[in-house]
Amino acid sequence: MKDSAALEDDRQLARRAQDGDQTAFASLIDRYSERLFNMLLQMCNGNSDMASELTQEAFVRAYERLSQFDGASSFYTWIYRLARNRAIDIRKRKKPIASDPHEMHDPGHQDDPGSQMQQNEMQNIVQGALQELDDEQREIILLRDFDGHDYAHIASLLDIAEGTVKSRLSRARKALRTIIENNVGADQIGGLLS
Repeated sequence: MKDSAALEDDRQLARRAQDGDQTAFASLIDRYSERLFNMLLQMCNGNSDMASELTQEAFVRAYERLSQFDGASSFYTWIYRLARNRAIDIRKRKKPIASDPHEMHDPGHQDDPGSQMQQNEMQNIVQGALQELDDEQREIILLRDFDGHDYAHIASLLDIAEGTVKSRLSRARKALRTIIENNVGADQIGGLLS
């Protein structure tokens, strides 16, 4: 019941913040800012400045609209929706955000430079293919395959049925595979999208 305890803790912190307790709101920021930033970083095609700006803006909006948080969902679900809607608005108004491939990967520890180059190349191919998907397809893949959310949580975040999540994800993965195969060839992607 760890999730229900965290949900109740979110509700308590939000109630305290609604009553003017700035320390409680700071706790919510500490708890969710990195997670929200990482999700927005993917949605912004690796543009860390844009993701940072959207993260800050989401928390400002959340603070301004704190009275609207009713605790029916987790605080993260609520603030994610605020950030998501703003990111979609920005994407509609602007050209696609250019990616900085150096920000998109975690160099980690790799002993084999050839393997690291191959991994970076594949990562760039996948990131490019993600940008060719429509916003709905990209988002569902990011939520499931990059951020690791389960179907129920994605359904809650997007306010859709679990079955819809599964069907959208299936279609999005097929579209992504097709884009990658058209760009690099089926024989080069191996088991990447199995």
